[in-house]
Amino acid sequence: MKKTYLVIAGLVAAVLLWFLSGEKKNLETEPYSKPKNDMNVPIVGQFPGTVTQPKTQVSAKPEATVHTSRQLSEAAQHVAIQYEQTLKYPPYSQPLTEHDEDRLNPNHFYPVTSMVEGSEQPLSVKLSKYRYVYPEDILIEVTGPNLKQVELKLVDIDTQREYASTTLQTSPFEGRFKGEKQFPRALQLVANVKLENQKIPVVVQFQYMQPSAKIVSVTDVYPQNENMIIELNLAVSNPGIYRLRANLFTSDGQPLAHLVSKEKLSKGSQSMMLKAHWSVLRPNTANMLLSGFVIERMSPSPAEPASYGNSEIKTFEIKDFAFDSLQQLPYNASSEEQQSLEFLRQLARDGNL
Repeated sequence: MKKTYLVIAGLVAAVLLWFLSGEKKNLETEPYSKPKNDMNVPIVGQFPGTVTQPKTQVSAKPEATVHTSRQLSEAAQHVAIQYEQTLKYPPYSQPLTEHDEDRLNPNHFYPVTSMVEGSEQPLSVKLSKYRYVYPEDILIEVTGPNLKQVELKLVDIDTQREYASTTLQTSPFEGRFKGEKQFPRALQLVANVKLENQKIPVVVQFQYMQPSAKIVSVTDVYPQNENMIIELNLAVSNPGIYRLRANLFTSDGQPLAHLVSKEKLSKGSQSMMLKAHWSVLRPNTANMLLSGFVIERMSPSPAEPASYGNSEIKTFEIKDFAFDSLQQLPYNASSEEQQSLEFLRQLARDGNL
């Protein structure tokens, strides 16, 4: 039941994404359609064309359809409430909490683990991140019971070509591969781990890519109407449409806001700006920290995946910003956002797509 509800909630969210994308296509699929009238399937002993519909099938709305409509309505109501909360803030400046793991650690690598016979402690292979950008080194950590030796190999996923290898023989079992320009995008680490009485292979996959742009510096911070403007300087090696993301914190590290900007950039020295709406700031907080920079060249076509750059700055300190210099006007959702919210509310009332 819970799984069904999550599936329906996912469907509602997908429909909302379609709504926001501005596409003009009609929804032709009917995942939860009502019973059709063309159910003229011959009954045993009758000929086609002489079939009469059994009275038991000419019922009111089937119970399954009623149940599905109710689930769809509940899921839509849940999504509508969340979306309405989101619309209190502009899309370029959303509140950030300690629970927003995907925004706080967007490049986190989840360890690959394997149970070891006769031990409660699992074997674990972990990389320092999932996505590397040249010239970053690849850092590996292997933990487990009674480790004796670890053989590590970097292999191209597509061609199975081996690019580098090393052997770890002492604790802590931590390895490093120097970043190379020749590394392919799709890489896998093959770890052959020797324990006291057995040998276990572990394979993990990750990405290594050439930088498309580099964040060089923060050039200015100033108030403009209802926003705090943060200007950044970038060095772009591959022109395209870029998305810049960063997180804003208080001076003692408490999350404040997730900031996003998107712009078309040409090759060379370029600038982008992030905007922090007054509603995500704190009146008594003049000093803040900006970190977690992510610069992404967005995918121009299905055949060309998104690529990423790196940043020369890890943390930037904003000092003595005057909150009172901002116009404290409430954010007005766009007509498209209001239309999407009304669509969700209607779906919550009717339970039908």
